Amino acid sequence: MSQEQLALAADLDRSYISEIELAKFSASIDVLERMAHALDIAPKELFNERG
Repeated sequence: MSQEQLALAADLDRSYISEIELAKFSASIDVLERMAHALDIAPKELFNERG
């Protein structure tokens, strides 16, 4: 999913998604929940490390 698609699905600004991805901003719990819902995953999955 592109940043643009995620931003639209989560009702967030695309540049905000980019800043979170680059670790320039931290996302609030509300934003994490919106992103997880848009990705159709449980919020805890955003914290799982993948290796």
